[in-house]
Amino acid sequence: MNVVKSTFMVMTAILVTFCFSDGIQAQSREDAITKFNEGFALFNEQGDFVGAIEKFKETIVIADEVGAEANDIRERAVGQIPRLAFMNAAQYVRERNLQEAVNAFEEAIRLAETYDDEQTLRRVRGNLPPLHLNIGNQYFRDERNEEALEQYRRAIELNPSYVSAYYQKGLVYRRLNDIDQALENFDVSIDLAREADDQESVERSQRAARNYLVFLASEQIDEEYFSRALDLLNRAAGYGESASLHYRFAEVYNNQRRYSDALTSAQRALELETGGRADRARIYFELGLAHKGLENTQAACDAFRNAMVGDFRSPAEHEIEHELNCN
Repeated sequence: MNVVKSTFMVMTAILVTFCFSDGIQAQSREDAITKFNEGFALFNEQGDFVGAIEKFKETIVIADEVGAEANDIRERAVGQIPRLAFMNAAQYVRERNLQEAVNAFEEAIRLAETYDDEQTLRRVRGNLPPLHLNIGNQYFRDERNEEALEQYRRAIELNPSYVSAYYQKGLVYRRLNDIDQALENFDVSIDLAREADDQESVERSQRAARNYLVFLASEQIDEEYFSRALDLLNRAAGYGESASLHYRFAEVYNNQRRYSDALTSAQRALELETGGRADRARIYFELGLAHKGLENTQAACDAFRNAMVGDFRSPAEHEIEHELNCN
């Protein structure tokens, strides 16, 4: 509104100047002023940014024909065009018409470059990357993976340090089960977030990478490929700790009869677990197996009793009653 008021005041000043002009040159100047006023009315009264831009372009043409006498009018028209283009694009964003917003911002870039408006150019370029990110996220939710990747690529092209775009690319490649590309993009997002001192984004990407590797390890455990699982878990550990990570370590170590390592991992998993009894039951079960392997019978019995919840109730009862003969 301040811009509008300022423009109106300038326009009024132009009209006053015109009243004291004379002859044919004054008439030509009046044409420029009239066209400028028409553009002003279109965006001020009707919100027609595109129509107003066209009127201001016509103002410039008329002012160029008039010459130096109309330079002030020309400058005012030139100053309005990139700003109105930005406002037009922003309106599409507010309406959640994101693809049209992209087109409008690209047009705003062209006009800002044409009329040498560096301030508007910076504003537009700052808005385009998150816009591509949002469109990409919509495609991601619809499982249109290649289209999502293209939008993230465009966002990164405009802002090579865009942490969230690399993170989202990692999520797409994770869905596509492309482990190398997924981790590469998570790694870039982690590095960029660290440079920006954005700890929340660092942890988000670390968590995504770690959880992905732990999931892949769990699949290998189910297939009884314990060495492969251990390799994946060791890679996951490079992204920080979690209860799930140490639980899976305990599971692998128990299957490899590395009971001391299993005991350490299960204890650490319990320290990190924030869930309820059902979440802790699986960890207690592995803890019980580790104590059993180390012939710590009483500790194994205690652990299996704590594991008697949900899916682990029956196997824990079996260990207590038939394997350990707990009192």
